[in-house]
Amino acid sequence: MFVQQREHFTGIGGETCAAGVKYAAVTHDHEPVLYRTEGEPESRAPQSRVRSLPCIAKYNLGGAVCAKCEMPIAEEVAAEEREWQERFARVAKARAAIVAHLGGPWKKGTPGARGAIDCPCCGKPGALRFSRSGYNGHIHARCETPGCCSWME
Repeated sequence: MFVQQREHFTGIGGETCAAGVKYAAVTHDHEPVLYRTEGEPESRAPQSRVRSLPCIAKYNLGGAVCAKCEMPIAEEVAAEEREWQERFARVAKARAAIVAHLGGPWKKGTPGARGAIDCPCCGKPGALRFSRSGYNGHIHARCETPGCCSWME
């Protein structure tokens, strides 16, 4: 699921955002606010937040404010969500092709494997290079076509 944020946000590891605002100046500490992640079962205990940043809308439960904060409009959020869904679909398609090429799902004792196959997403011959671990069956792969698909498990 996409977490709404704007291009100013550079991650909380730095001191300032791309707009030059110091995160410490707009962070709002507050009493714990309980929340549930979308789709989370009711049987699971709610989570708690005690700090909010205005640039991450989903987790700004304490109402932090920044004059330079701009959130994406609904159309931008929908477009990014579609883009992520398309990426996930390409990875699923490519992964299924690799598993089929290797003769099926990994089972304990199956040796590791590596190679290249025709990419099922972009159609380029021999472009999808992969390796599958003999230890746990995880697949790492990348298509040589820029922007096509790549992942690590």
